[in-house]
Amino acid sequence: MLTRKVRLGRARARPPTPAAVLTLLAGLGLTAVLVVGMIGSERERARSEFLQRAEIRNATVTRSFGDALDVLQAANALFASVGIASRDEFSAFTRPLLASHPYLQAVVFHRMVASHERAAFEAENRRFRPNFEIRERRVNDNSVTLVRAAPRPRYLVVDYIEPLAGNEVTLGYDAFSFAQQGSTFMRSIDTGQPASSLMLPLLQRGDHLGFLLMMPVYRRGAPLVNAAARSDAALGDTAVVIDVATLVGTTLAKSNMLVRNGLKIELYGPGLDGPQRAYLHDALDRTNRPAWHAWLGDTVFTNRHTFEVAGMPWELRVTGRSSEMAGGAGALIALVLGGVGSLATSGYVQSRVKRTRRIEALVESRTADLHDALDALRLYRRAIDASANAILLVSATRPGYPIEYVNPAFERMRGVTASEVIGRGLLDMGNREPDQAGVAELRAAIRERREAHVSMLLRRRDREDMYAEVYIAPVNNEDGVTTHFVLAQYDVTMAKRYEAELEARARFDTLTGLANRALLHDRIDNAINLAAGRGTVWVAALDLDHFKFVNDTLGHDAGDELLKAAAQRISAAVERSDTVARTGGDEFVLVLPGRESESEAAATVRAVLQALAHPLELLGQELVLTGSAGLAAFPADGDDAATLIQHAEVAMYRSKELGRNMVQFYMPTMNARARERLALEGALRSALVHDEFELYYQPQVDLETGAVVGLEALIRWRHPSLGMVRPDRFINLAEETGLIVPIGAWVLRTACRQSRAWQHAGLGHLRIAVNLSARQFAEPNLVREIARVLDETGLSAGCLEVEITESLVMGDVESAIRTMRELKQMGVQLSIDDFGTGYSSLSYLRRFPVDVLKIDRSFVRDIPFSEDDAAMVAAIIELARGLRMRVIAEGVETEAQLEYLRRRGCDEVQGHVYAQASSGAEVERLLRMGRHMIPHNGDGMSVR
Repeated sequence: MLTRKVRLGRARARPPTPAAVLTLLAGLGLTAVLVVGMIGSERERARSEFLQRAEIRNATVTRSFGDALDVLQAANALFASVGIASRDEFSAFTRPLLASHPYLQAVVFHRMVASHERAAFEAENRRFRPNFEIRERRVNDNSVTLVRAAPRPRYLVVDYIEPLAGNEVTLGYDAFSFAQQGSTFMRSIDTGQPASSLMLPLLQRGDHLGFLLMMPVYRRGAPLVNAAARSDAALGDTAVVIDVATLVGTTLAKSNMLVRNGLKIELYGPGLDGPQRAYLHDALDRTNRPAWHAWLGDTVFTNRHTFEVAGMPWELRVTGRSSEMAGGAGALIALVLGGVGSLATSGYVQSRVKRTRRIEALVESRTADLHDALDALRLYRRAIDASANAILLVSATRPGYPIEYVNPAFERMRGVTASEVIGRGLLDMGNREPDQAGVAELRAAIRERREAHVSMLLRRRDREDMYAEVYIAPVNNEDGVTTHFVLAQYDVTMAKRYEAELEARARFDTLTGLANRALLHDRIDNAINLAAGRGTVWVAALDLDHFKFVNDTLGHDAGDELLKAAAQRISAAVERSDTVARTGGDEFVLVLPGRESESEAAATVRAVLQALAHPLELLGQELVLTGSAGLAAFPADGDDAATLIQHAEVAMYRSKELGRNMVQFYMPTMNARARERLALEGALRSALVHDEFELYYQPQVDLETGAVVGLEALIRWRHPSLGMVRPDRFINLAEETGLIVPIGAWVLRTACRQSRAWQHAGLGHLRIAVNLSARQFAEPNLVREIARVLDETGLSAGCLEVEITESLVMGDVESAIRTMRELKQMGVQLSIDDFGTGYSSLSYLRRFPVDVLKIDRSFVRDIPFSEDDAAMVAAIIELARGLRMRVIAEGVETEAQLEYLRRRGCDEVQGHVYAQASSGAEVERLLRMGRHMIPHNGDGMSVR
């Protein structure tokens, strides 16, 4: 038994046979060859998949920058079509762009402002932003702040910006103050094309990098033949501020390119010191792997893609690991299986040499199966299925050209399923399309076995139309025979709609739907061409009376509703062949062809004015609209659109001067009056800058003691060439142009400063009275502005008296009461000026926190001669006494008037009986002589 066990042990330890060794060596060799081949193949496949992923991301990122350029060009197209758009138009146009493009930090309109225009520009903007000024960048300790801009020949100022919330800090920023930004604008001007800035930290979000895309805005109609001409015609630019990280990140995220992709994505853009990384997404697997992973083909790939955006270079770097690509485990599986198979085969040969051929066949079968796994057809199929555009594969050899394949994008785009269209003839489906011209071109391409491209209208399953770019190309086999056609459809419906919307914006007013200025000129030119030599064309300019008052008291939203209602009434009052256009603000122009006589044209315009005059309910208030109109005729008053509109507007301004709510025909003599008004307006705009205004002061005297208790500040304009301009010549003009707000602010600050100076000089604490206009009183920051002036000048609030008129507060009573109460809480005194001349309401008057009623001079003048006026004055005094208010009578010129007021218990008076309004120096001399005055009928001042 012992001997048998020893022999059995020796049998187990027998060396392998040569056949088994050769089989093992052959199997391992084949395995090694197969593994090496698979490693190379899988590495190449991984590289191919990586490059495909990288190219998709390259295209996506490049397209996102192209999308940003499209937004810039769209914003610029607004200015190219309508000229300098208003803030409301700019806001309405850019809001949908901002909503659909979240990477936009802002859409900006930079206005070119010359040095001599700076003060007027800042004053104009302070109507809406009291602290507005042109500012520049200043870098302190690596932080950027904005300070008042230093003088320079011209400025490139942020005038409009959307969204305004979060971007208020940039309003008034001068792009020329930053050399890099200024050079970008000049490069854009020189080329006439969009230009990109270098990357910089965003002013709004210092932790983000961004850049600007700029495109110049030129004066309409200016020749742009060379760089010098473009520079002369430049009015500014439109710009978009791009948050680079948001642009790239949101674009890749929308395309699902950041979800477990195993890639590192870096974007480098132009920085101040060279290329600078602007975006990083790092999903690269950095797990430490054994060395044999690299031997099995684990490789890191890098793809660099450079592209240019508006003249600036960018580079996108994509890094990936081969093990993260498709496959990657085949070589390891082959190695394991090959080793195990070789050992198994060797063992099998060891025992069964006769089965060698069968094992070799098995190895060959496995090898063939492994090679089949390398088929790239699956990759191509996945790529087509993932395409965002519709792709169809059509048989070219079967009757009717049946559809053999459609990708998911086709199903989404056309609203059908693949099972509904596969097997159906392409030409049969084409019969149902509305665009038969495009279908005919595709049929011709199929017959001729050639490529074709058509833009056509297609119909979806839900019966909605869509616009598409359709490409067809033949697919040939190895022998050059066409076996299939491939069709690609690109949905361009949104682009077509956007194009139509831009066309509409270029010719119609966005608020009212009326023709805009561009379309108006075309209609006038067409009417002139039709009427040349045979008839008359009338052009009417119409302006709503006191529209600014509606805006100031009820708000701009109410003003917009009023404009819409006015547009509807005007359109309904004219004939269908007439044209109604809104040229800006509350200005309308009518084109009236076919009226042979002045009476017919005037009758049409009067009908329009009557239609406007019907009461209108707006925000709970009943308003009555009136308008002023002017008429000019072709060919008598002009032979082109611009001249006719200009002359009609001249006649319209004459209607306003004569009392409004009327029609005036143009006469050549009106031009001189219009030029005078225009010159006066221009001089008024520069009067503040050139320090041409001065204040006169009229004493207010206590009737009981004869002491000067206050002074009313009255503005005077001393023009260098016109001399002393009367207030009645420029106050109304200042109201119409909005200049009354900065002028009123100057009066307030100057009067308070003068009063404080007299106090320092020991002349006592005199009350200083300042008139407020309707525009000033409607300013939302009025109370803060008055508080700031008092703080700056050091004048006590109790020494300031603010005068307002009845009509001013009756426009929006509740708002007026709130404002007056805030002023009273500060300690400021309030008075109702010209009391009795407006539409008073005693129920409101008792709610007004007013200290003083001022009796209008029209009642005081006729006290000695009119019992009615005397009774009115007595009633006002009794009313004020009952409401615990002081009474001041203004315009007191005679001692008879003075005696009556004293008997009736009037508190104070002002007028020539004591003193005329005089300069500050003359009033100071008077006060130094004594504060008690003697009444007289002369023009001087008497004190005792």
